[in-house]
Amino acid sequence: KLWKVSRMDMGAYMCIARNGVPPAVSKRIELGIDLSPMIWVPAQLVGAYHGDMVTLTCFVEAHPASLNYWEKDGVMIHANDHYDYSQERGSPAYKVEMKLTIRRAGEAHFGKYTCVAKHPHGQTDGSIT
Repeated sequence: KLWKVSRMDMGAYMCIARNGVPPAVSKRIELGIDLSPMIWVPAQLVGAYHGDMVTLTCFVEAHPASLNYWEKDGVMIHANDHYDYSQERGSPAYKVEMKLTIRRAGEAHFGKYTCVAKHPHGQTDGSIT
């Protein structure tokens, strides 16, 4: 029995039964814990010169996996000539690193960006200026 489980308890557990008579029997059990999304923003203010390439980063923790995306001024950002984004699953698997790269940053690109994480257990966001 596990009491007061948290995200740190997620993972694979092995149950092994032995009674002195071979063979021993084992069963692998995967424990997943539903987590409302959480976002951590390492740098909430990022500076850049006109024409620079800038990368914004957010870290998301959620289980099951959340739908993650970027917004600027409340509008979802789509990849184009100026914007590119990526997500990399971390270890443990409920962690994701979101990156938004802004190429050739101009006046129109300066402002407030929001990384958003949604799933059935909740929604959260983080802001970077």
